[in-house]
Amino acid sequence: MTATDLIPCVVFDVDGTLAEFDEEKLGHLVHGVEKHWDEFHLAMANAPLIIPVAKLLRRLKESGETIIICSGRPKGWAEHTITWLRKYDLPFDGIYLRPADQDEASDPEVKRHALAEMRADGLKPWIVIDDRSSVVEAWRAEGIVCLQCASGDF
Repeated sequence: MTATDLIPCVVFDVDGTLAEFDEEKLGHLVHGVEKHWDEFHLAMANAPLIIPVAKLLRRLKESGETIIICSGRPKGWAEHTITWLRKYDLPFDGIYLRPADQDEASDPEVKRHALAEMRADGLKPWIVIDDRSSVVEAWRAEGIVCLQCASGDF
């Protein structure tokens, strides 16, 4: 497959980008030394939608863009994630989540791995929307324009 055969796509993160992350209520679950990921992911199943980002996603899809969801959520939470996306009628063409063998990997590492998978699957992200500063830097280091939608300094 050559670079010209790749399908251009737009990549959206979920937590803090499409799904509202309430730092006051949920930050203690994931920002301390001890992480409580299951409790965090269960709480995020009811997270409100970040409307401006959702509007952007929908408009891009309506214009014919291929939409890819890429999250640091574990693959075991795929059904919860898909249910949340469908609850808010967010169209997408593919989803990339944290592989089971990458539990200890940082979010930037997970996103770089997902990018390699996307490329192997014939996709070529031309822009990404994400919130976390370290992840935004990782996308940019890969030569991809990344719009940071929140402060993301964690």
